[in-house]
Amino acid sequence: MGKRFIKSLVTIGAATLLIMTFAACSKDTNQTATIKGVVVEKPVHQPIKIQSMEDMASRGSGEAGRAGTPGEAAGAGGPGGGAPGGFGGGSNSTPAVYIDNGKYSAGKSKAGVMTAGNLGDALASGVKINAKGGDIGGIYVKGLKSEYTISDANIELSGNGSFGLAGPGSGASADDYATLIIRNSTITTSGENRNATAAQNHSILKVYNSTLTANGVPFEPDITNTEQKKQLEIDGNSRTHVTLSNSYSYFYYCTVIAEGWAALSTDGAEGFVYLEANNCTIKTLKSGYGTYADMGCHVYINNSDFDVASMAGIMAGNADITFKDTKAKCGTYFALIHNIGTPDEYSALTVTGGEISTKSPVVLIKSANADISFDGVNMTSESGVLLKSAISVDPQSAKTAKTKAQEVYGIHATFKDMYVEGDIDHSADKEHRNMTVYLESTTLKGAIKDAQISINPRSKWIATADSNVIIVGSIDISQIDAPAGVTVTAVAGESGTHKLASGGTLILKAS
Repeated sequence: MGKRFIKSLVTIGAATLLIMTFAACSKDTNQTATIKGVVVEKPVHQPIKIQSMEDMASRGSGEAGRAGTPGEAAGAGGPGGGAPGGFGGGSNSTPAVYIDNGKYSAGKSKAGVMTAGNLGDALASGVKINAKGGDIGGIYVKGLKSEYTISDANIELSGNGSFGLAGPGSGASADDYATLIIRNSTITTSGENRNATAAQNHSILKVYNSTLTANGVPFEPDITNTEQKKQLEIDGNSRTHVTLSNSYSYFYYCTVIAEGWAALSTDGAEGFVYLEANNCTIKTLKSGYGTYADMGCHVYINNSDFDVASMAGIMAGNADITFKDTKAKCGTYFALIHNIGTPDEYSALTVTGGEISTKSPVVLIKSANADISFDGVNMTSESGVLLKSAISVDPQSAKTAKTKAQEVYGIHATFKDMYVEGDIDHSADKEHRNMTVYLESTTLKGAIKDAQISINPRSKWIATADSNVIIVGSIDISQIDAPAGVTVTAVAGESGTHKLASGGTLILKAS
């Protein structure tokens, strides 16, 4: 009995020692499971300031800081969302209704074009306008003393517009510090370069519960043979709306339709432009984008639906677009970000909530620096690609090809509170700028090529094909996975080879 008891104690002691040894080994294993990444500081970029009307007025000279008269910038056409023609034009047209500094001007209005409705110095109700000819516009409101409301109007214009954008040739437009409010109206244009609505030269436009349509000329493939078309990857010849030159535009519960080129456009900011759409439906039928922001333009889209033949938005230069709870069905990209001339240009794309479906990569970045943020977005791409960089074909972007990756802000893309599938490919532009992907409480399933990746403790990356990355910051090895046959090659703060949970291989190379 005594011997058996002693033998049992020896057995228990050996087992206890084995358990202690296993526990110690397990602890060591957990310690070595932490991968030391490289230290990369995110460059600091000055926030883009949204100006007030007082800010804008103080920049000008003369009466209330006037910035200029309509048409002064006509023909200046830049690399923005530009269809044929330049900025701020259409001054050769005569509107059916001309409101000049708070007064209806019969002498400046086209007689006989308005066939119904009541017209006053501050209000037009039930107006019906049907004008044929590119030199006849709809309702034009001009001047600091003009605060005008259009309600229950039906405006139809046909014929090719004058050279340039906005101005008296539009369906309804605000100019030269005017304020224009449109309610429960339908505005339709047919013809090249005919805007349904416009705001320019420090004006304010607000549109409620209205339908705006720009048909352009009969659409044919390759109808617009311009360099802008090649750069922007769209076709067409008219924009439904345009905001220009230090102006504000707001849309509430509206339907905005373009046959081709553009629905809600901005251009020629001259320092600042603001466009906002709330609970709207935005469509481009044959080709074209939903909205645009270039140098100095700020666009906010809230609770709206996009059904666009091309992309929901295009961005260029120092500009920003914010989408909140937006549903977007896109024939190409969700967003195209491109450079228009200088290496330090920077665009900010912020998307919170909503649903995105695209045929092409979700975001294409052409030789541009950008902050891209997706927070709680449900998105898919038929191409299987989330982000892709490319070299711009724009001759004005040639300077960017001379930069080195460390010399410019680069591309910073954040995915937060999401499960998302798709690849990230930065191979085309890796020599000229860095791309860093930040996963915050997100699982990303897809391959990554030539990008830096930062993974917070609540995130995971599952590589679906061979990938090469730079790991930024320390992570646990369990936060990276790949199936058997897939190799992830990563620059990090250490070297080593690891077998991943699903059978793939992680090869670390010390920086």
